[in-house]
Amino acid sequence: MRHKVLSVGQTTVYVHAACWLCAGYFLLLGYGTLFAVSLVSVLLHECSHAMIATVFGRPPAELELTPLGAVMRLDDEWTLPAWKQGCVLAAGPAASLLLCGLCMLLTRQGIIGQEIGRTGFVCNLMLAWGNLLPALPLDGGRLMALMLRCLFKEHVVRHVMRCFSISVGMICVALNVYLSLRYGGWNFSCGMAGCFIIYAACKATTTTAMAEMRMFVERKHLLYRKGAINCRWVAVSEGMSLRCAVTHLRPRAYTMYAVVQPGSGRILKWLGEDDVIAAYLHEPGGTVRSD
Repeated sequence: MRHKVLSVGQTTVYVHAACWLCAGYFLLLGYGTLFAVSLVSVLLHECSHAMIATVFGRPPAELELTPLGAVMRLDDEWTLPAWKQGCVLAAGPAASLLLCGLCMLLTRQGIIGQEIGRTGFVCNLMLAWGNLLPALPLDGGRLMALMLRCLFKEHVVRHVMRCFSISVGMICVALNVYLSLRYGGWNFSCGMAGCFIIYAACKATTTTAMAEMRMFVERKHLLYRKGAINCRWVAVSEGMSLRCAVTHLRPRAYTMYAVVQPGSGRILKWLGEDDVIAAYLHEPGGTVRSD
């Protein structure tokens, strides 16, 4: 249901088929300006995420535009330090707020028209405000989860974020119903966003092991689709934990491990990344020396 439109460096940009239907719908209703400004705003929001990720050496593999917004897939995001992950997540809302100021400035200077300036300001303000809500999978929710992981264990973070996300979704639905009854118009956009947040929160019930397994399977498929790929060699101590070993994986290269004996420097054995991943999923607390 999606179509490739272009590739920028190592990032492939896709557009979901439903976007063309939405474009036609808005044009028929006479909201072409709103659709165009919203589209540009969403793209710039996601491109800011992609730009910061690329600066940190993690260019996104895919960027997909859907009717509900844009989705960026960043391979091995979890291997980045927490502060770098925070910078990537905060880049989108920060860019939207900057665009708000830019729209206001250009409108006051008479460079752009009042309608475009007002529409751009409102779209980017809503985009920044909405993404900063403390609910998954929004930027604000992911930032909150990132901070909580510095204080609590993963299962506690998942439980807290699920409760927060469901609560935020229910507030959005209730607010939409109240505004519709109070002022009319029956605009269900806020309610639809709330339902999406509730659905995403309820689906986020997989264990950490299942989530990691899915991530590793997607990595394997991605590498196989590329055909011939680069191979990188990493020397690791025989006492290194498997949890630490998998952090050496890189998005676009197959990793081979040389297990070295401390002191003598003798290579005990060679391991492919498939072996290390399989051992990690079977026994996360093990070491690379384990048979």
